[in-house]
Amino acid sequence: MRGTFYANSPFYLLKSAGFPANLIKSNCVTLYPTAFGYARISRMSMQTPAAQKMIFRGRLEFGSQRTFEKVLQHWKSRTENYFKSDILFRPEELFDAEHHVLDLPQQVLMSTEKHWLNTTALLREIAQYALAGNVEAWKVLNGKVLDEHLIEPNTEKTAVSEYLRGRQLLEQGIMTEASQALTNAIEKFGKNALAYERRGYMNYKLKNFNDAHYDFSKSIDLNPRSPEPHYGRGRVRMLRNEWESALSDMDMSIKHSLAVQSLHWISRFRRGECLYHLKRFDLAAVEFRFFLQRKMEESDPLFQYRAKAEFMMKSV
Repeated sequence: MRGTFYANSPFYLLKSAGFPANLIKSNCVTLYPTAFGYARISRMSMQTPAAQKMIFRGRLEFGSQRTFEKVLQHWKSRTENYFKSDILFRPEELFDAEHHVLDLPQQVLMSTEKHWLNTTALLREIAQYALAGNVEAWKVLNGKVLDEHLIEPNTEKTAVSEYLRGRQLLEQGIMTEASQALTNAIEKFGKNALAYERRGYMNYKLKNFNDAHYDFSKSIDLNPRSPEPHYGRGRVRMLRNEWESALSDMDMSIKHSLAVQSLHWISRFRRGECLYHLKRFDLAAVEFRFFLQRKMEESDPLFQYRAKAEFMMKSV
């Protein structure tokens, strides 16, 4: 569909990205969807900044009306006095006053390097008010990530510091202390979807599958657009031979992840496994073939699954 722009407010985003209004109105800026759902701009004036593909998504939990009002004031002050109009989002597109959150469903848009730098910088400032959550941002060219940011709070608030400590301990394999830190974070702020997901992963690694299922499910309840807990719960259900429900989880993991993420591809492989065990062999073969079409070096974590995917595809 020529002319489609993948954002909430096409004219506003083009104008804020530096494209002259007369070019937009005279149709000198043409937008095309691609395989990734992104928009591509052609026939641009040589005087306009080069547009780049950018993807944002995330959720930040501020916990109280008072903090939420501080966030709004900070955003207003910084945009009026420093960033001006060189920000990709308007506050009404991000902030949910009823739930005291910044809620950003996946947005794929085109803009300039200046807007990328300013928007990620302001989001990083705003994140420091949060008790939980994160915002992820990618700048992509031809399916390759040029730049990416994980924007999250990093403060001395107990809910934040204990989550970060638990996550680090988990990466180091110090499970008992990681469990306690993540539990502390949850007890301090019960809407910490990321802490539930990480504790679920820890329980999965320890083979505490009932506890893992609970934690992943709780994380999904708090933030259903996060792909990681869907994948984690799907793995638990696969171990239980609950193939239909596992397939549903892998579908959601695929839906909410990006093709530039390894999680997206391992979820496709697992979806193929589920279909295989459900004896839907034609559909399973499609998934395995799709997975195997991805270029992988031996150093790629996904490479270890190639042999199994090849075997299962040949056996259907």
